[in-house]
Amino acid sequence: MATPSKSKVFEDWMEWLNRRGLDWGEPCCWACGRHWGEKYCIDNPQASREEIIDNWNNVPLQICHIIPRQFGGEDDPINLFLMCSDCHDKAPNTRSREAFLEWVEKQDYYADLGERLERELKNFGLDARLEEVNAIMVDEQLKKELLRSVGLHMNQARGGSQITLSSIVAVLAEKLNSKLTEY
Repeated sequence: MATPSKSKVFEDWMEWLNRRGLDWGEPCCWACGRHWGEKYCIDNPQASREEIIDNWNNVPLQICHIIPRQFGGEDDPINLFLMCSDCHDKAPNTRSREAFLEWVEKQDYYADLGERLERELKNFGLDARLEEVNAIMVDEQLKKELLRSVGLHMNQARGGSQITLSSIVAVLAEKLNSKLTEY
């Protein structure tokens, strides 16, 4: 059996997603809830069911096995799940569908991002300077200036690139520390 498309996997899980409160027109990782802003959202309230279903083929989610092939898991939509690459890498690989779904329920992209941000702020000694950090992050001009100082990091595991959280916090620290020496 060939692996079904993301839209076919989505179609088979629509009711489950509905019970979890996920908006079909705002695609996100089914585990952690990560989404990509407006990029893949369907803004048209008159969009047909087919348009909504087809849109899921465009989202940068991976088709993941609940029960891996190594344990006899098949490419049937009921054994497949759409997740971001981070969740796919962290997901349990066992014979237990229940364990997988229990793990899914505990994932939270924004809580994880907050924890990583707290760790990076602490790494650069900014955890006690949150008011100053917030002042920079709400100033669009300063934010653009900072982002021009940040480079892309090539992800070794996936071959893609991204701006790392540590890069952003490092530039923030430099900016805040240079302000201290100006006076």
